[in-house]
Amino acid sequence: MQEQFNEIIKSRDLREITMEVVENAIDHEISSEVLKEIPVLKSIIAVKNIYTSFSDRIFIKKAIKALLELADVSAEERSNLESELTDDETKGSEKILLAIDQLETFEKCKVYGRLCKLRIQNRISIDDFLRLTKLIQDAYLDDLILVTDFKSGERKEIHEGDYYSILTLGLIYQEPSEQKPIKINHRRYNEYDDEISGGEIKFNYVLSDLGQILNEIYFELFPKSN
Repeated sequence: MQEQFNEIIKSRDLREITMEVVENAIDHEISSEVLKEIPVLKSIIAVKNIYTSFSDRIFIKKAIKALLELADVSAEERSNLESELTDDETKGSEKILLAIDQLETFEKCKVYGRLCKLRIQNRISIDDFLRLTKLIQDAYLDDLILVTDFKSGERKEIHEGDYYSILTLGLIYQEPSEQKPIKINHRRYNEYDDEISGGEIKFNYVLSDLGQILNEIYFELFPKSN
């Protein structure tokens, strides 16, 4: 199975297929002529023959949805990403599949594929790629657009409840400002006037390093939001 997925990741024919063609290949509703024209489909069918349950078929579709986002990236560049992720314990292609396995929706798989593309283009570091992979796995995707409410370096006063989801994901953090001076009101015009004024502390929120990186690439991960 690992070898077949490796072939798919590195295939030069990836740009020749669509999700419809993949589904037809999985269901064996595809002609031998098409298989001859697009050899990568043979690898997809081989994986399908290994995986037989409904959940297995869903996993195949998840993996292909991610990889199709890399269709316009050269086979060599995809292979470089696989090599970059390889270490002494795990092959890069295995890490990609393990990451995809943790994505519970097809939309997350597509976003992960776009993230892989940004790493291939050297738009993000390998460390940030890994952190963002974990973020996509854990987050409710619709919440992530909240980072675009912030500008780089901006200190923003917010209602914490409105941004709680990205606060708990570590995309923004609280930064206290200086306390306002405390003043004693010597002149009180009536008994209801405060004896003391000031002393308030306003809490500002700023993007974390990861939040700033996500902010910079958000509309490439989620082009429909632009």
